[in-house]
Amino acid sequence: MRKLLNTVAPFVALLLAIACFPALGQDDLTESPDGPEAVKVYFTQDEALAKVFAKADTLWTEEWSPSPQERKELEGRLGWRVDDETFAIHRAGKDGQDLGYAVITEEQGRFKPITFIVKMSAERRVDMVLVMVYRESRGDGVKRQRFLKQFRDKDTSDHLRLNRDIVGVSGATMSSRALAMGVKKVLAIIELRYPSTEDGK
Repeated sequence: MRKLLNTVAPFVALLLAIACFPALGQDDLTESPDGPEAVKVYFTQDEALAKVFAKADTLWTEEWSPSPQERKELEGRLGWRVDDETFAIHRAGKDGQDLGYAVITEEQGRFKPITFIVKMSAERRVDMVLVMVYRESRGDGVKRQRFLKQFRDKDTSDHLRLNRDIVGVSGATMSSRALAMGVKKVLAIIELRYPSTEDGK
């Protein structure tokens, strides 16, 4: 009897541990173990705009609050709900030439939101992506250009599917997916806000 108990006890302990921590090690954890010390600020808003619009002599911001129909179309293109009420779209020019658009956005990483900027050309292709604020102790490899440069020249015709169109960072699956979702969202925002005359709109 004692031998049987000694054999069964480890399995009972394991089952109890799983019951108490069902999400341990999974990507759907809702609470981060990281405190404020894990927050890393790589660019302020002014620094990010100065970098993506380095050649600009004029810089301004336009606010866009999509109508219910526009929001429905945006969410239909993306395939998920968008909670933002208003989008700040940064514009720039040099000697009267349009230098494109930039949107600062946030998407949820494994535990906390990631703040980043997406810069698009006047032709509405991705020029640059920069991670501005990362709030977790792991997974910040997504800030490296080795990962981010994969988004360059992408437009709304690109699906940006993780590990199909965009190779994710090892150990940072949720953060990689967050960046891909955010870039796709910004592409759709710019296309809806500034429809091309070639689309017949």
